[in-house]
Amino acid sequence: MLSSCMLGSILLTGVSSASDFEGIILLNETSDGTTMQQQWFLKGDTLRFEEAGPDAGKAAMIFDAKKKMMYSIQHEEKIYMEISTDETSKATPDAPDDIVVAKTGKSDKAAGYSCEIYHTRDKSDGSTGELCIAKGIGNAAMFGMMSAQAGGSSLLPGWMREMFQDGGFPIKGVDRDAKGHEEARWEVVKIEKKRLDDKLFRPPADYKKHDMAVIRQQFGNAMQQEQSAEKK
Repeated sequence: MLSSCMLGSILLTGVSSASDFEGIILLNETSDGTTMQQQWFLKGDTLRFEEAGPDAGKAAMIFDAKKKMMYSIQHEEKIYMEISTDETSKATPDAPDDIVVAKTGKSDKAAGYSCEIYHTRDKSDGSTGELCIAKGIGNAAMFGMMSAQAGGSSLLPGWMREMFQDGGFPIKGVDRDAKGHEEARWEVVKIEKKRLDDKLFRPPADYKKHDMAVIRQQFGNAMQQEQSAEKK
């Protein structure tokens, strides 16, 4: 599947490949009969992603391409975690080389923007899909996020560089399993160009920072205790 890799849910190089778009993108994603609404805030080298609708205000993810850093924010606990993109590049969730992409020569439209349709196929599991890429929307942070996921922009396959150059953004798409059954579908419903406050792209000053190293250690200790208990 491509949606988690493309949207998702991540070293900045090739800033010139992005556009100067600043604003908010509102996107609906439907899976298993449930539709979730997502908000993307884009400005320069930064982006912010969070759920809208019923889950709004619970959490947010910020990516700063210049600092090569991600921030996972939990509003209810008033905490945040700082994650270096050097760490994310060591644990890439998807293998881009397994994805075969072909231009269809067709186009579509969403939220008033035209987009070019690409057909995708994952050789590892046989799943397929379509992506409709609009230009002039994505920013340097989008390109940097994808580069970090791949371990650096030089490792991005040609099809991914082509999609995300000139501010490419997937404004519409669908994922299907190997049998052709639809698994997920998304579409951008609103694109608003507007000036955004820099405060959106950094953790709130009164939130407490949680050390990722400590969290990993706590998780490891918990796993060891659970394994020891199972042996008894």
